[in-house]
Amino acid sequence: MKIQLKQFDVLQSTNVTAVAFAKEGAPEGTVIVAERQEGGRGRMHRVWSSPKGGLWFTIILRPQIDPQFVAQVTLLAGVAVVRALRKLYATEEIMIKWPNDLLLNGKKVCGILSEMQLNENGSIDYAIVGIGVNVDLNPQAFPEDLRNTAASLNASFGKNYTCTAVLDNILQEFASLYRDWLKEGAQVILEPWKKLNCTLNRRVFVKDNDEVIFSGEVVAINEAGAIIVRNEEGESQSFDFGEISIRY
Repeated sequence: MKIQLKQFDVLQSTNVTAVAFAKEGAPEGTVIVAERQEGGRGRMHRVWSSPKGGLWFTIILRPQIDPQFVAQVTLLAGVAVVRALRKLYATEEIMIKWPNDLLLNGKKVCGILSEMQLNENGSIDYAIVGIGVNVDLNPQAFPEDLRNTAASLNASFGKNYTCTAVLDNILQEFASLYRDWLKEGAQVILEPWKKLNCTLNRRVFVKDNDEVIFSGEVVAINEAGAIIVRNEEGESQSFDFGEISIRY
């Protein structure tokens, strides 16, 4: 995958711009980067605060795989970003929380949002992976509702890495893992994901639109990227949607 950077001062959303580029035929490896976003969104269309000092980017992919496995791209991105950040900040405290968050001591430092578009034949036309990393944000400037749930990497570790340096490290990890995934399949993602996550073997509430729909212990993750949750009665259900709240 050849990386081609497209850099902008400000965008509504790097994902929105990436979709436009993808529809115009932008090749795999095109990366849309913005210094800040004015309309960044996370899961459930929640506003994602995206000021200058954070790393906001989206990668365009065109994987020739069965569409049912495209959710693995989100897992792949999580593994790649964790590996890059752990190396850069010399820490093992950054963990993956299913489905799309990276946490540092329980506080969010990164979010991932993937989308896919099929062509008229039912094959994947493109997939995009949007990634937002709190690199050099001032924690005191976080919106009040985020101060207890989000963290900034440089502030947390006393570093002064630029967003460009962090992006370079993430893209190197991503490109390498993506190449291996296309050749070897799910296990090159699932095995490291299991070692880097904070979700497996934890008791969770599964939520859909903020409503709890199931609770129990996360006992597995399957090749489609869904978690398997078993409740106290021994009933198991798989979830490839929604979000979880970890029970402490």
